[in-house]
Amino acid sequence: MRNFHRIYRALTGESVVETVQRLRLAQAAHHLTEATDTVTTIAHHVGYESPQAFARAFRGFAGVSPSAFQTRQRNLAASHTPAEKSTTRNEKAADTGLPIVELTELPSIDVLCLRHHGPNTTIGQTFRTLLQMLRCDGASAKDQRMIGICSGDPEESGSFSYLAGIVPATPTEPFGSIEPVRIEGGLYATHRLVGPYALVAPTFRALFGGWLPQSGYEPDDRPALEFYRNPPRSGLRHRCVTDLMIPIRRE
Repeated sequence: MRNFHRIYRALTGESVVETVQRLRLAQAAHHLTEATDTVTTIAHHVGYESPQAFARAFRGFAGVSPSAFQTRQRNLAASHTPAEKSTTRNEKAADTGLPIVELTELPSIDVLCLRHHGPNTTIGQTFRTLLQMLRCDGASAKDQRMIGICSGDPEESGSFSYLAGIVPATPTEPFGSIEPVRIEGGLYATHRLVGPYALVAPTFRALFGGWLPQSGYEPDDRPALEFYRNPPRSGLRHRCVTDLMIPIRRE
């Protein structure tokens, strides 16, 4: 059993107990985004006996309290139609604490990708495998530009696909199961998420299910993107920065 735990940590970067807690809190984040239940009801639903214990665990996980996260998700879903990216608008939004959705223009990007198989909770392992295959270890792995390319609805069985991508620092020929992919440039609605990667899915849910229908924009048929702006640090996962990008059709 001890050997199993050692191998598990080496493969996943966390203990079994940490994985179970992360999955429970990720499930809670989905409920806080979509359900109208109280925080206490959601705490019991994901296996916490008291709302106080749940609140402590969720704050350590997401960096904010459950009620603050629930409010943030509702504000994001109801946020106004974005304007072109501007420093002034960013400063005003930051001052009010409201979530920001902006329109940004992205150039085409060539990436090397590894197709993800299995549950979404193991996407991190696919990225680690890709880094190992490209011999990006240690300090060099922290300098890689990592991008997630996702299509379909993760809630619908068989419709969701995910590519873990890296922008190579030097020209690199694809090999084995690594495939070259060109991300088509264009207009994207972008929201910057600060928090653990387990909050990516519920935040996309707030964007697609809440913000997009009332925004006045139509989604394009290009994939949605996850730009990972900084590497995760042990004990500071709630400070991870990820740009979530929805492709938008030009009017």
